[in-house]
Amino acid sequence: MNAFELGWFDLGWLLLLLDLIIVAILIPTIILQRRESGATLAWILVIVLVPFIGLLAFWVLGTTRLHLRRRKRRKVEKRLEPALSQLLTRTVKWESGVDMPLSFLHLAEKLDESGPQPGNAVQLYRDGPLAFDALEEAFDKAEHHVHLVYYIWENDRTGQRMRDALARAAARGVEIRLLIDDVGSRGAKRAFFGDLLEAGGQVVRFLPVNPLNRQLALNNRNHRKIVVVDGRTGFTGGMNVGDLYAGISSPWLDLHARMQGQVVHSLQEVFCQDWYHATGDDLVNPAYFPRVSEAGSVWAQILASGPADERWRAIHTFLFAAITLAHKRIWIETPYFVPDAPLFMALQTAALRGVDVRLLLPGKSDHPLVLHAGRSFLDELLSAGVRVFEMYGAMPHAKTATIDGIFSTLGSANMDQRSFRLNFEANAFFFGAGVALELERDFLELCDRAVEVTEKSRRKVNRSVRLIEGMSRILAPIL
Repeated sequence: MNAFELGWFDLGWLLLLLDLIIVAILIPTIILQRRESGATLAWILVIVLVPFIGLLAFWVLGTTRLHLRRRKRRKVEKRLEPALSQLLTRTVKWESGVDMPLSFLHLAEKLDESGPQPGNAVQLYRDGPLAFDALEEAFDKAEHHVHLVYYIWENDRTGQRMRDALARAAARGVEIRLLIDDVGSRGAKRAFFGDLLEAGGQVVRFLPVNPLNRQLALNNRNHRKIVVVDGRTGFTGGMNVGDLYAGISSPWLDLHARMQGQVVHSLQEVFCQDWYHATGDDLVNPAYFPRVSEAGSVWAQILASGPADERWRAIHTFLFAAITLAHKRIWIETPYFVPDAPLFMALQTAALRGVDVRLLLPGKSDHPLVLHAGRSFLDELLSAGVRVFEMYGAMPHAKTATIDGIFSTLGSANMDQRSFRLNFEANAFFFGAGVALELERDFLELCDRAVEVTEKSRRKVNRSVRLIEGMSRILAPIL
């Protein structure tokens, strides 16, 4: 054996030794994190099969330091809770306004110690340009403050338009506080917000990524989309700020809601907790929680969830309960469909019970791996009686669910494990027929434009594609 061959021989043994070290260190670490069993097995599989790639992936996506963030988040909530409880009015007589099972309403109250609040007005915006027109109008009419949380804020025409509207408000003396996710909004640098900052607005990044202090982890992002104007008007839904979401750069179907009434205080509560988490500034005072009069007839509730919500996982728990209690129909629209075992079983069981279960999903996606993982569940769902529609002419990005025509939700949470366990999310839930029937009409119109997936069409999927779907499904818990 010559020197060259000996060198390669030694290198091979060195790489093998490093592989074994990586496996020996990371697998116990993963097990001790006490993740869901599927996620644990998926990470172990990646580490064993491709140790070096697995090490990098785990460093970026797996080492979230959740215990520290959960501890900090719980401190935030505990610190703000007494003042919030004094400012928020939460007196509800279930029997007088909500035609739903009492047990379900008790669950709603348990999940956030509030439950649905009466007297709200809700306006839905499926059209992106109309939604951003409404936002700009609200900014221009603001008198005291505008509070915003966004996962993505793009440096494009729509991003500039919204930034300029906020700068105009700040120049009038309106308090502007904008919290953007550091990963989702990486394209909008500090210089982009220069005019807003010069006018007195504040722009803060949520969980900034800094490799120098091990904050390289890309998980646990703030995926919420929340706007509160003067403590009286609120917006939430699936739209980030950018040309894509305005339907300018490509066909994109999304949904946003404008709300007035007591429920706006719940949005403000979520913002105050996020802002305190990011800055340490306590905004819980009457100036940001003004008395609000009855604005409409809708009963509504805001549920927020995130990595610190390890006890109940409020959004996931509430959706699961609603699906299991459904009697007539369950219609879900989501851009990213990777259900965990409980939701998957709940959907199957509902369809087997005779409930009309329908899913509206994209036919093409900006996240192909997630698309393939989601499709791996379709055969079993179809065999149970679930109807599945895929849209190809546009990307459906709204996250909605309607149950029996009397309960509905929209917000930032996708029907996937990342939204339910890793990201900070917020959804609005509506009790009663008004919003639910409007969302159902919209759902049916979109299904008419989509292609229905059938058991027959699925049988035509070739073996190589099914292999990709199966492999993607293995990674589903960590997508």
